[in-house]
Amino acid sequence: MHQFTPKKLLAVTVVSACLSRVALVFAIFQIAKESPYGLVIAIAMFALLHFFSQRLSLELGGKAKENLRAYFQDKFLSTMPVQDREQRGMPLQELSLHYMKTVDLMEPWYSRFLPSAFLAVIVPCVILGVMFFIDKLVFIILLITGLLLPLFLFLIGKVAKQKSQIQWQSFAKLRAFFLESLQGYKTVKIFKKVKERERDLEIAESEFGERTLAVLKVAFISALIQEWAGSLSIALVAVSLALRLMAGNMEFSVAFLALLITPEFYRPIRQFGTAFHVAINARVAWG
Repeated sequence: MHQFTPKKLLAVTVVSACLSRVALVFAIFQIAKESPYGLVIAIAMFALLHFFSQRLSLELGGKAKENLRAYFQDKFLSTMPVQDREQRGMPLQELSLHYMKTVDLMEPWYSRFLPSAFLAVIVPCVILGVMFFIDKLVFIILLITGLLLPLFLFLIGKVAKQKSQIQWQSFAKLRAFFLESLQGYKTVKIFKKVKERERDLEIAESEFGERTLAVLKVAFISALIQEWAGSLSIALVAVSLALRLMAGNMEFSVAFLALLITPEFYRPIRQFGTAFHVAINARVAWG
């Protein structure tokens, strides 16, 4: 999978996205310092870099998709004889549909998952480094909760991978059944089995819908856990800051700055969790 990645384009995408986050953190510092001119400059830099990184991620996915398409066409559709394709258990038309679907599922892997995976590591580490000099207690809270979120993703990912495999098998069954029905439509019509074939097709479609709904349920649970864990962690930071403010052990400007930066620590991890399910579908399709 990684041999199709435009590595230079991926590096530029990750760097621009990281710089956009740095600009956002800089804007938060300007808010704490009450510097309107610095805030405007930082927000403008963030908007420009964020737009640039989004464009690059789309270009990254499109380039990788072209590489995948050329790979499938050259290795499987051009060089492999028709007899070998049929021996694999797939006729030529079904094999073509299989590769087209695989390419479509793989595109978000490159455009969304790979950049978010790098950002989920780099940006929290940068924010942890900044928070170490701002407040040690908040640094410890972010470090512990930041390690728990990937653990939750790993546990949910095992279930999601199993559900995605079942969904992919159901889709392959539906695709093969539909293609067979189209190819043998004349025969089915001659023997007056159209109603039976329609009923079987509806059953296969209903089975695929149930498998897809199961995958969506797992994705919903994953998103719910991420939001719950992130919100709880931010609330824990807010409570610790409030208690020390009331006790007079902390300056308001430092607490305000720490509270503004904390959500940006969890944002890349949440985005990675959203792209994680896309990656599972891509891995299942590729396998």
